[in-house]
Amino acid sequence: MAEKYVIGIDLGGTKVEACLMDSRRKVLSRHRVLSQPRKGLDQVIRNIQTVVKAVSKNYPIEAIGMGTPGTHEPVEDVLHGSPHTPVYELPGFMGRVRAQFNLPLLVENDANCLALAEYFGNYEEKYSYVLAVIIGTGMGYGLILDKKLYRGMHGAAGEIGHTTIDYRGRKCECGRLGCAEAYLSGPSQCRRYHEISGEKKSLQQIWELYQGGDPGATALFEESCEIMAQVFANVVNAFDLEAIILGGGVSNIPIWYENVPPIMRQSFFGPPRGEIPVLKARMGDSAGVLGAAYLALRELGEMSF
Repeated sequence: MAEKYVIGIDLGGTKVEACLMDSRRKVLSRHRVLSQPRKGLDQVIRNIQTVVKAVSKNYPIEAIGMGTPGTHEPVEDVLHGSPHTPVYELPGFMGRVRAQFNLPLLVENDANCLALAEYFGNYEEKYSYVLAVIIGTGMGYGLILDKKLYRGMHGAAGEIGHTTIDYRGRKCECGRLGCAEAYLSGPSQCRRYHEISGEKKSLQQIWELYQGGDPGATALFEESCEIMAQVFANVVNAFDLEAIILGGGVSNIPIWYENVPPIMRQSFFGPPRGEIPVLKARMGDSAGVLGAAYLALRELGEMSF
């Protein structure tokens, strides 16, 4: 059987990355550049073309998958839910990208791409019901239910970061009050530390202060662990999950993996459950581009999810 070749693209607010993958899921090349959304869509599209050209070489590409912030509405050709990169929400963006390549272009939320990459790359044999989470500048979620990507009616399922922790709480960048993202994203935790201590620090610096016994850092991480545990427990209760996979910049702080599961367990409802682990994503910021390539392989009948 002839080998098939696809491209995966991970479009973020900071960078755009592409990889070339064959039908055996082997990555043959990859390339990334800055996405530069502040310079407008024309520049972003040129950067997408650059990475695709860099990885495709002379291979016969049959489909392209792309992970994006927010959720693509194909009828209107609009990305919804990308408050950190509003230029991506301009109508017709994905249509313009598709026109550059004249190939099937499969567009999916970047957190769903993380879920696909981590699940099928690392956890398929062990779990069937998993939540994958990206916590960085914002929060994104992808659900794997019964070994399938669960998208919901409009492809927007799993936006747990915009469920409410406190309906009169902090203002989120989406405009609502009390979203989980307004408490757990990296910038949100840094702002909270500033409120507590009066000092502006990066999350990594706050973690180092925590290890030294700093009371402000201790208060921040104790609060964040409680909130994260309640958010995750809500999703476990709603979807009867087996594990949580945590990625994004916030995942590099090790406290979550030991401290959050015991707090989660106190809030489970229904039948007795075993330990629901919080697992660190293994593929780092490379996961999204692999999951995007899987979308293209599914389009060609090489994967099923």
